[in-house]
Amino acid sequence: MAANARSMDMDMGMGDGSPDDVANLPLSDPRCDSDACAAFKAAHELSQATVSYDHQYEYGHYTTWYYLAAIAIAMLVYAHRLNRNRLARKQPPVAGKSTIAHKVLALCRMVNYRHFKGRVADYLGPPSIGSLVFIIITSLFLLLPSFLVHPYYRGRRGYGSPPLAVRTGLMAQACTPIIVALAGKVNFVTMLTGISHEKLNVFHRWVSYMCLFLAIVHTVPFIVAPLRDGGPAALHKQYYKEGSMEYTGTPPLGILVGIVVLSIPWIRHRFYNFFYRLHVPMYIVYLGLLFWHSDQEKDSWVYLWATLAIWLASCAVRLFYKWQTFSIFRDWFQGFPARLHELPGGMTKVTLLAPLDFRWKPGQHVWLRVPHLSILQNHPFTIANLPRNSSNHDTHSADAQDMVFYVRAHHGLTLDLLKSVANHDVAETRDRSVSIHVDGPYGGLVEDIPALYESQIFVAGGSGISACLPWIEHAARRISQGSSVTKSIHLVWMVRYASQTQWITEELDPLIGAHPDLIHVDFFVTDSSASSPAVASAESEKELEKTADNRVIANNKPSDETKTAVSPKLGQIHYQRPYLPVLIPSLLTARRCFILGCGPDSLRTDLANAASTAQKKVLAGGADIITLHTESFGW
Repeated sequence: MAANARSMDMDMGMGDGSPDDVANLPLSDPRCDSDACAAFKAAHELSQATVSYDHQYEYGHYTTWYYLAAIAIAMLVYAHRLNRNRLARKQPPVAGKSTIAHKVLALCRMVNYRHFKGRVADYLGPPSIGSLVFIIITSLFLLLPSFLVHPYYRGRRGYGSPPLAVRTGLMAQACTPIIVALAGKVNFVTMLTGISHEKLNVFHRWVSYMCLFLAIVHTVPFIVAPLRDGGPAALHKQYYKEGSMEYTGTPPLGILVGIVVLSIPWIRHRFYNFFYRLHVPMYIVYLGLLFWHSDQEKDSWVYLWATLAIWLASCAVRLFYKWQTFSIFRDWFQGFPARLHELPGGMTKVTLLAPLDFRWKPGQHVWLRVPHLSILQNHPFTIANLPRNSSNHDTHSADAQDMVFYVRAHHGLTLDLLKSVANHDVAETRDRSVSIHVDGPYGGLVEDIPALYESQIFVAGGSGISACLPWIEHAARRISQGSSVTKSIHLVWMVRYASQTQWITEELDPLIGAHPDLIHVDFFVTDSSASSPAVASAESEKELEKTADNRVIANNKPSDETKTAVSPKLGQIHYQRPYLPVLIPSLLTARRCFILGCGPDSLRTDLANAASTAQKKVLAGGADIITLHTESFGW
């Protein structure tokens, strides 16, 4: 029997007497506490025959098969989306042909898009209801085998490890590879499913929560079993026994608790730099301690080797392919030359000069590291334009292209970036030349938006406009090429001061000039002192204040914050905060609509709930499909 080979279970509490003294003792005798006692050995073998120690390892396999099945289903969905793109490019979808499939999809999206609101939701950061349903199903899959299978304990600790402890421990360990796979910016889940790493991050967090729960359930029986046998003295003896699993399991459990607590959204946001610097090192220590704790029991190390392989592969691809500083296609240790330019409203325009072979798609982001400000810090920023050669009025060489970012100064690196322009090189233009290291690109969408949707609606708050500009440019380019079915593009942009819309002229003017009947823009200035007060609820105004940048940049004149510098031909300016549940339905005029939103959490929550409610239009036959995609300021 395999369990007989396990010294921990075989040698529990060996008696002090000779074999002849204990061999024939009854089981009720305290000295009958090892297999040297015939009665103990018979009870031990019966316990293992009833609930096999080996069988508990199957629960780790069940857990692995579960998430592999989930990935397989996501792969089928990914294949369907790619095929839909292919068919749309060949033959545009027929509008007005609403089907049962459209209505089923609308029902799913009505649930999936819905988000919780309120103070509790702000602290806990729950995902959308659709994601939460999947998380609940996964939790039930892990909980039911844990607690429905009996017995939880053996008659004595000496008969072997408690079955409840073994199976939950293996299930927790089986979660380790998928936790790491879901965490990496370069990961095989994204490659197989097309789901971007920032969207997978929510599942990374919640699977980690489940792993901690299973680890705690795994721990409790190892405490209770010896207490039931002989009280605190038995627990102390078992804990400090040579090779004790109880002893080796304590450090990894402590590390796991620390990792998960620091990952709780409101704690992570409040102490982000602390979390950022400790998260990966703590997990490396945790993984090493698991090797020690598992002691190569059966296939327990398979999960750990898989975890290590996934992590190392992710690091290698990111380091030598995605991170341009060490890319095998670039000169090492070289950043991209960049120009920093101060814009009104605490905004910094960052223009990188990237090689022509550096390509990206609309909606993708990169991680920027600015060595002259901080060698260790890097932050994600959405690329605000499409790949292109430098314009004629640029002085750059023809073998490079502009890559543009709009960065709002909040704190940390973003504020340091704006302050650094004060030490500008060219006083007249308020510019500064620096070198910036680029890691990426990452993210993006699978759908061919211009080929699939007649109407595109973009909703942005502040610097969230960066996520919308490349999509508008992409749609305009595809329309010019005759490869788009899009007939309407509507941009809704919320800013605090009218002067903050001034710099958008450079980007929007040529696009609107080329497609005056296609692109429509509404600017919403949310500072109530700028003009007439907004018509909005008190709660909406309170949420609005969270989205505004309250910093006063010394270089901005007070008069700049109420001056309107936008040409009327670019769009209308409204001095109020839009109420999205009313605004969004009025913009859904086509049969096939795509909505993209980028901004603070409150904006994305309101937009997601509005898109959820809008699915009723599909169910009523008034539209074929209404799709939502949101981008976050950070993750």
